[in-house]
Amino acid sequence: MQFAAKSSLVSALHDAAVSPEAWPQALKALTDAMGVAGAALIISNKSTWKVDEACFSGLSADFKPDYIRHYAAVDPYSPLLDESWKKLSECLPDRMLRKSEWYNDFVLTCGVRDILGVRLVDTPDHCVIFGIHQQIGRDFSDIAESLLEFVTVPLKHAARRHLERSFSRTVIFDKSHAGVSAEGRRFYFHVDNGNRYPDETGSVFSNAGEAAAHAFVVADELAQDQGWHGCFVLVADSSGQEIVRVRIGA
Repeated sequence: MQFAAKSSLVSALHDAAVSPEAWPQALKALTDAMGVAGAALIISNKSTWKVDEACFSGLSADFKPDYIRHYAAVDPYSPLLDESWKKLSECLPDRMLRKSEWYNDFVLTCGVRDILGVRLVDTPDHCVIFGIHQQIGRDFSDIAESLLEFVTVPLKHAARRHLERSFSRTVIFDKSHAGVSAEGRRFYFHVDNGNRYPDETGSVFSNAGEAAAHAFVVADELAQDQGWHGCFVLVADSSGQEIVRVRIGA
């Protein structure tokens, strides 16, 4: 996948962090890049264990109301997810899936063969899970699986920002960023090759998506020197939270 395409994908994910309306386009960009048939972002309330919000794309999009209304409660896969990506086909044995109402009446009915899922965010009040879907008759490609490491950090960032904006108990978060977003925010572009070369001054961008896109420019420039190949450009905000990491020479 070329730098420009990766930059566009990360920008789409950061658009979703800023605006809930951008999630469908972000999921489409991700599924197109991975060559898969769909994806789902699901926010569950830990007090009620019901779905507070969800965005489905691709094969499962028309079945989102069914999942929220009924199948979320009988989903045996989502509770197994943690911070590492897990395949449905490797988490649950065939004999259990054959007896599962969720799998037979929801997953297969959507036309989905397998799911790669991860828990993106876990707070005292909510958890956010994400899954990419492959259709019946196809396997996940090497390209899809190789992109997982690349998209995990921006996905987690986008999901956390969305959760904070949508379900924060106070409005402190939004107020603290209202003035900053108008003037721009400072981001730091560290280079890591096992030892970190820190960026002490940083650069100002209007949002995290633009900073992430600039990381590809920095990586592309460094890639002209083969000595940097295999290293990473790490983008962090002023609080030290990592936004994205871009491999140099990839």
